[in-house]
Order: sequence, then C-alpha cells, then structure tokens
Amino acid sequence: MKTILVPTDLSPLTDSALSVAVSLARTYGSEVSLLHSVTYPMMMLTPTYAEALPIVTESTLAAYEKIEQDAYQSLQALANNPAYAGVTITPTLLTNGQGLVGAITDQPADLIVMASKGASGLEELLIGSNAEAVVRYAHCPVLVIKHPITHFQPENIVCAVDVDDRLKSKHLYPFQMGEQGLHQFLYIITPTDNRDPDGVRDWVNEFASTKGITEFEFVTRHAHNVPDGIIQYAEETKADLIVLFTHGHKGLQHLLSGSVAEDVLNHASLPVLIMRA
Repeated sequence: MKTILVPTDLSPLTDSALSVAVSLARTYGSEVSLLHSVTYPMMMLTPTYAEALPIVTESTLAAYEKIEQDAYQSLQALANNPAYAGVTITPTLLTNGQGLVGAITDQPADLIVMASKGASGLEELLIGSNAEAVVRYAHCPVLVIKHPITHFQPENIVCAVDVDDRLKSKHLYPFQMGEQGLHQFLYIITPTDNRDPDGVRDWVNEFASTKGITEFEFVTRHAHNVPDGIIQYAEETKADLIVLFTHGHKGLQHLLSGSVAEDVLNHASLPVLIMRA
C-alpha cells in the first residue's frame, strides 16, 4: 500500500480519518495525500441577466483569494501536526471547482480513508453523504470512519456477502484483517429471499476457497432488509469493522436499485470498509 488518500472538509470529524490513515501509513510505510476542495459561497456571485454569468469584481476576487488562503493554511497546519511526525503527508488544495468526488477519481491511491457522520431521512433521499458519493465512484477500497479512534487495529471483523459470483475474484485487501484475517461471513435472509440455505453455504465455501481462507464462520440472519440486518448483527457481536462489497451502481441503475453498502455506511456507527466487487 503506497498511497492513502484522505479527503477532508477541515472539520474536527475528518481529523479522525487522518489519524487512522497516519496509523496505517506508519504500519505499511505508506504516504498520505490530504485533499480539500474549496467551496465558494454562492452569495458572492452576482449574475448578469444578459449572459447569465457571474460578474467577478475586485472585491469578489479578493474574497476568493482569502478563502483559498485560509483553507490552504488550515490544510498545512493539519499536515504539519506534530502527532503525525515521521509520515509524509502531501496537502492538495482544489480551487478549480472540480469538486471532491471528481478529483478523487483522478488521484492515484491504494486506499481512501474518510470520515462521515452519515445521512438519514430527507437528506439521505435527496443528497446522500459525501462518503456515499465517494464509494460510488472510487477506484480503490474506501474505509469510512464514523467517530474518533485511538488505535485502529480491527480484530472482530464481519464480512457481509450477497452471493454474487463477482465477489469470487481476487481482492487485495489494503491492510491486515486482524490476526486471523477475514473469517466471519454474514448472509442476511430477507422475506423475499427464496434462495436455498444449503446453496448459499456452498457458495460461501467456494467464496472462501478463492480467498485462500480455510477456517471461517458462516452466519445467516433473518431481517426485514439487508442493511439493517448487517448493522444489527455487527452491533450484537461488538464488531469493530464491517467489510462490504459494492458494484458501484451509478445513474438510473443506482436510482432504481440503490446500494446496500451505501445504506450501511450511512447508518452504521462503526468503521466500514467498502471493496469494489
């Protein structure tokens, strides 16, 4: 793992993601790329009726420069925190209006670590969370941190599977999955799921074999829906990490089908690692 990308909005919550990234970087000899996208207040733009374009005045330019300068200073202060000494942290400030999600797809990284408070209710329906958007477009695994963690070293890991043969392809995990590796697999049975339980178990046996896993625990749980079932089981077993696979649905396909991974990361209170299937 050479590069860990940490998107930040410079809020205290995102500091927890950087702390985890630095901890992983120390363990694996990685570098950290710290990314922030400047947001310009819309009230600073005065549209003309003729061209429907903003008039950029000297005062507006000065305000832009002040916003960028303050953001860069905050980003530098975060990267230069003495607590992160010994780890190479490269801060990058985006000022071209590209936006965080678009920039992330252009950044080379082996792992993205980001913090998220999740989203719920109308916000989840209309907007979603930043983490949700990143997961949808990321080209590498995404680790989502939900609260400050003093020492990130997961041991009790729950890996939820959905009996999709694409999951059987080889995956390179970005960090060590505890002393025993992945060994706890969960399958949620919903009221509309008519799969044969024995068939599911056979599939999991094949899945584990493709990963080189010889000893594991397979658990099935009944739940009204898959995301709630995963979260409830993880909380009951006091898991410290949920591992999920996503197919990265976008556009109309995503609107129609949604994503179990995105629902889990929006509502779970523990870290979630999202792998692309």
